Amino acid sequence: MALSVLSGTLLALQIHWGAFLLVLLLLSLYLRKMPYSILILSILFVVISYFNTHLQQNHQKSVLSPQHEPAFFKVSIDDIPSIDGSSLISLARIEDETVLIKYSFSSEEEKKKFKEMKPGYVCKVKGELTEPKPNKNPNLFDYKDYLYRQGIYWFLEVQAFEGCEDFSTWKHFLTQLRFKGLKRIEQNFPPSTVGITQALLFGETGEMNKDTMKSFRELGVVHLLAISGLHVGLLFAFLHYFLLKMGITREASSWIGIVFLLCYIVLTGGSPSVVRASSMLIVLILSKKARGKLSVLESLSIVFLFIVIYEPFLVFNVGFQLSFIVSFSLVISSASILQASSTFKQMFTVTMVAQLSSFPVVIYHFYEFSLIGFLTNLLYVPLFSILILPMAIAVYLLTFIVSSGWSMAIYQILLESIQWLSNTISSFPFSALVMGRPAFLFLLGYLILIYFVFVGIEKRKYLSGGLLFFFAVLHLFLNNFHAYGEIVFIDVGQGDATLIDLPYNRGTYLIDAGGEVQFPIEKWEEKNDRFSVGEDIVVPFLKSKGITSIDTLILTHGDLDHIGGAQAVLEEVEVREILISPGSSEKIEVEEIIKTAKKKRIPVKEAMFQTHWRGGKAGLHIVSPLDDVYEGNNDSIVLYGEIGAKKWLFTGDMEEDGERQFIQTFDLPVDVLKVGHHGSNTSTTEEFLNETNPSVAVISAGESNRFGHPHPEVVERLKTRGLTIYNTAMNGAITYRFWDKKGTFSAHLP
Repeated sequence: MALSVLSGTLLALQIHWGAFLLVLLLLSLYLRKMPYSILILSILFVVISYFNTHLQQNHQKSVLSPQHEPAFFKVSIDDIPSIDGSSLISLARIEDETVLIKYSFSSEEEKKKFKEMKPGYVCKVKGELTEPKPNKNPNLFDYKDYLYRQGIYWFLEVQAFEGCEDFSTWKHFLTQLRFKGLKRIEQNFPPSTVGITQALLFGETGEMNKDTMKSFRELGVVHLLAISGLHVGLLFAFLHYFLLKMGITREASSWIGIVFLLCYIVLTGGSPSVVRASSMLIVLILSKKARGKLSVLESLSIVFLFIVIYEPFLVFNVGFQLSFIVSFSLVISSASILQASSTFKQMFTVTMVAQLSSFPVVIYHFYEFSLIGFLTNLLYVPLFSILILPMAIAVYLLTFIVSSGWSMAIYQILLESIQWLSNTISSFPFSALVMGRPAFLFLLGYLILIYFVFVGIEKRKYLSGGLLFFFAVLHLFLNNFHAYGEIVFIDVGQGDATLIDLPYNRGTYLIDAGGEVQFPIEKWEEKNDRFSVGEDIVVPFLKSKGITSIDTLILTHGDLDHIGGAQAVLEEVEVREILISPGSSEKIEVEEIIKTAKKKRIPVKEAMFQTHWRGGKAGLHIVSPLDDVYEGNNDSIVLYGEIGAKKWLFTGDMEEDGERQFIQTFDLPVDVLKVGHHGSNTSTTEEFLNETNPSVAVISAGESNRFGHPHPEVVERLKTRGLTIYNTAMNGAITYRFWDKKGTFSAHLP
């Protein structure tokens, strides 16, 4: 029945996956020779879930409308506000519709005042409703889609809070308990332990150190920071034991336990893993009370069935996917796990099952898989289960009674040691294998082969394991030796980053790496989770393509919007050489990149006209600068070459003087022009366009950027000549994919 509900839901949301699951369902019913009554019931559940999902989709509509100017709103704060640096973000309700409010503090005193804001506050605010922006690069996380699936369609950009009052009701009681619990940890625990403790006890990762979260993810143990079935089971067992010792009957203890589990779902923010584990436990307890004989697998299926019917869009949530897939795999493998002759072998089997079953989900969403995750899980799972989690609970409870003293000191040393160990291990080379986002057929292949691996393990036939290995090798091979090539103008906002990936691994080049201009800020304005173009856009995009090495990183000149993301690229991707404009090393930002390159033994070369480099074999030539005196934009490294039967000119931030020197020195026809300096009116002159005569223009600029790029005069100049114009500000990433001498342009946002 659970599979039937999933089939119907996906038929409504993603027809190819829905069709595959429906075929799998019918095949399973046929091979298991199920009676017609079961077949009819299964089809009925498919139909019900299909129409239920369509019905819920049709109700996904906003009752609010955008304002042409700031207006006053009455908002009800129903969640715990997130305060990071100078920003406040919180879910709120306007006219029974959920919105996401954003507000920037004007002073540290105002920030301190807002830290006391809690669920139940009703505020009058002045602000403007804006639509969330869609993801503008292939494969990357789509925040707008994520919010849509939760019924959130608007940001409320708050300009001023006119006044707030506390209108807390019984509905806010549990959320306020969660708020107080998080505050207690923040106030009583050392800063280095706050993030992990909040994650373990309340499922809140907002205070997690970014480097720690990254290292846990690379080690394949980030799931330990999400409250799992083990957490829930331990807490329930502790409560049940405590109640029995107090003389409360088993019957009453069970009912109190059920109430606790329902409350705990709210206390931990309703994360999918907690909902699953708590609901399963409640179903099993109620089944026992009704003298039923529900198995763990049946309780898992019942919980899954009801959750998906109630909230179909949860099937896209990565936490939901991992929680149910891993739990399902462990349940059906329980016989093999229990047959293991020792505790170590049981742990070994559990880890293997969890790693294998999560593999397709992990590489689809995160593009890489931890090679040492198997070993780290063998160490971290018992460490967290037996020592860290019980100690976190004990130390937290002690803060209500006495000063935690020596116990807090031990706890701090333990967590700091684990964070140090995690950062150290994750820095080892080859700790993770970048797989890229698999296409539908590859993902399907992984799911089928992993199923046969589990069957083979039960029958002690391991041929399927070898097939899975060779399938993964084929996946990696095709990532590197694909028959097509791509040129991608990555949308990095107000900046430049262009990927050239040639067919059959003949060359991979990155021209600039984007970046953001940093302005001086005070200590209280610093964010724990600071956005970085390199870490959050360029590197994930490269990994999603399965790219693990760059032959040449070309940094056209020293401006931050071109080189700011280079440090992240150097840390995460193998770079074989770096080209910089002559004299640009005098800039502090370029100097820092050179220092990092020296540590990693990456050669850094100054490049100008007639410089020979790797790309020369691919037909890419450096045509500027013409001298070794660095004068900023006009000394950008400019590349010219024929790729995919088109002649390309990548101009960096070259301006009018540089263009004049170019047309005086060269007579080169151009098909595709990367418009200079983001479309500034200091570039792309009539004389330059007359000389080069391109048919396609690509502008890399940020949406609503403060420089007004591209300039209307430049756009009009290009339109008058009949050019096809692509602009990352409007179209997102621009991709030219080619096979031999045929190619096609496509925009991520048409």
